[in-house]
This record gives sequence, structure tokens and C-alpha cells, in this order.
Amino acid sequence: MAGSLLVFDTEATDLEPGQICQLAYLLEQDGEITARNYFFSVDDMSPGAQEVHGFSKEMLEELSKGAWFEDKAAEILTVFNAAGTVAGHNVRADERYLRVEMERLGLRLKRLNTFCTMNYASGIMNMKPKVVTGRPKPPKLSELAAYYDITPEQVQERTAALFGEGEAGLHDARFDTVMTWLCLRAAVNKGDLRGL
Repeated sequence: MAGSLLVFDTEATDLEPGQICQLAYLLEQDGEITARNYFFSVDDMSPGAQEVHGFSKEMLEELSKGAWFEDKAAEILTVFNAAGTVAGHNVRADERYLRVEMERLGLRLKRLNTFCTMNYASGIMNMKPKVVTGRPKPPKLSELAAYYDITPEQVQERTAALFGEGEAGLHDARFDTVMTWLCLRAAVNKGDLRGL
């Protein structure tokens, strides 16, 4: 899979790293795109996390059909360890969740060659600086999409076409993965980004 691009997103049960309750990725290689989405049963769900992504513990039991992260970990590990570049919006946070989940199971995620659309976009969007740091505010994924004239409707349409499962909106890992991927493609097409 050298030279492949893997774009992914996770949703989790809490910030410090809780359990991954959803993981979606798009693997682009040799002009082919593979889309994969996983829901996982979890031990509990923090109210704050549920407010963001909308998944309750009970919903996840149904969506996952009883599968836990450990049931799909080896499959996921194989894909990530073989990927050329792994991209995401605030990819460091998602990688951390993934790495912690793998470590809990005694599995080793290799050092990933990552690309962060949030960090990249901070340098090109020139958003109003944060008062505390004086550095530009990192853009939300939806702000980056708007910068490239990518609408939620376009993202929803591509999400449905690629994943073919139900409705998905912002903070669903499928939707966020597709939005990130569309932003990357737009950046390349505009000439803002090379090499992906």
C-alpha cells in the first residue's frame, strides 16, 4: 500500500482517551477508493461526547451488532500499518485514540506518516488569531470545507455514495472522513497542496 492515502476519523466515548465508538476511513490507492465504517459497543458514554456525536451506549449496541473494538482491531491494524499517508482533521487526536485502543489489546500500531488538514489549513486560511497564543485559530472542519466551497449537501451525497449506509451528518465519522477527503482533493486541485 505504499503511496496510498488513508483518510480517517473517529468518534469516542470521552476526551481522555475513552473508547472508540466509531471509526471510518477512505483508502485511496491506484485510483481506487475503499470506504469502511465500524461502530463499536462501549462500556459507557460520557454525556458530553454523546451531545457532540449523538451516539448513546444503547444505539451503539444496535449499530455495532454487538461488535467491540477488539473484534475488528487486527483488521484495522493491518490497514493502518500498510498505509502510505494517514490524514485527518486534527489527526493527532484520532491517532491517539487509535493507538490507545491498540495498546489496550497488546497490538502495535507503527509510527504513522500523518498529514493534518487542521494544521495545514491554519497556515492558509489566516483566521483571527487566538488572544492567548497570538497564533491563527485552527479552523473547524466545516470552516475548511466552506473555504473550498464544499457544501454539507455535497458531503452527504458523497458519503451516501461511498458508504451506502443510512444518514450521516457532521460528527459522524463517515461524514467527517468524506469532508476531510474532499477538502484534500480541493486543495490539490487548486494547487494549494502537492504530493498527496
